[in-house]
Amino acid sequence: IERMVEPERVVMFRVPWVDDNGKVQVNRGYRVQFNSAIGPYKGGLRFHPSVNLSIIKFLGFEQCFKNSLTGLPMGGGKGGSDFDPHGKSDAEVMRFCQSFMTELYRHIGPDT
Repeated sequence: IERMVEPERVVMFRVPWVDDNGKVQVNRGYRVQFNSAIGPYKGGLRFHPSVNLSIIKFLGFEQCFKNSLTGLPMGGGKGGSDFDPHGKSDAEVMRFCQSFMTELYRHIGPDT
C-alpha cells in the first residue's frame, strides 16, 4: 500500500486562454498519475473552480480502485483545472480545452 500512497507522477501547469473579450485568462492545470503496475494510466478530467492538487490526487487514487474493481488492467490517473465552464460561451470552453490539451501534451506521451 505504500506504493499507492504517493502518485508516481504529478504535473502542474498554467493554462492561458483567451476569453470572448480578447483578454488572456490563466487557470491552473493538473495531471496526477498513480500506479501503472497493472497497465497504463486511466482517468478523466474535472473542470471546476474548486479543483486543486489535493482533489486531483484523491480522484486519481480512487481511480486506481475503480479500475481494479471493474477488472480493467489499467492504473489510475486524473486531470483537471480550476476553470469554471458555467457562464462561459461554447467558444470560450473550446479555447480553454484546446489550451489545456496543448499544455498537457508537453508533459505526457505514449509512455507516460
